[in-house]
Formats: sequence, C-alpha cells, structure tokens
Amino acid sequence: MPNKTWTRGEIEDMLRSNDRAVERAMVAIWERQTMDEQVTQDVKHNNNCGFSHWSARSGTYFAEWVRSGRQLTGKHLEKARKIALHHAGQLTDFANGKR
Repeated sequence: MPNKTWTRGEIEDMLRSNDRAVERAMVAIWERQTMDEQVTQDVKHNNNCGFSHWSARSGTYFAEWVRSGRQLTGKHLEKARKIALHHAGQLTDFANGKR
C-alpha cells in the first residue's frame, strides 16, 4: 500500500484541531533550521526551511519547551498554532518526505 500524500488543507485542518500536532510542528520546523539558526534563535539563511524571521525566536522557544517534555497551553499554544499555520506549506512538504 503506498504512503498517504498529505495536502496542505489536511495539514491545516490537523493544526487547527489537534494541539499535539501543533507541538510536533514546532519541533519539525525547528529541526529544519540550520544549526547556527537553532543556537541564535534567528534566521541567517534564505533557504525556505525553518522559521521565518518573525517567528524564529518564539518558534525556537516553543520547540525547546516541547522537546523538554512539556506541553504548550494557553496563549503559547495559540501563538504556536499561528506559526505552524503560517508554515503549513513546509509542514506539508515535510509530511510528504520532501526537502
């Protein structure tokens, strides 16, 4: 059976309805940052991978929070959801094994 191909709409629906998907998205986007971007919590390369300039600091914070075993809640979860939805194209590519 072939692997499922995810659409951007499916990824966006999941991000809107599933808090754990938002947390996984923060980590997945963070993992696509370059090492120097991860360390400085900033964007240094225009490679269309990882966080945008406006979301790098918060996104890194959220990813590190989740990676430490904690869950996002309240206003942090909602800000992370906004970041994840902004990066839904990247997340769709990632889910489909691209880049």
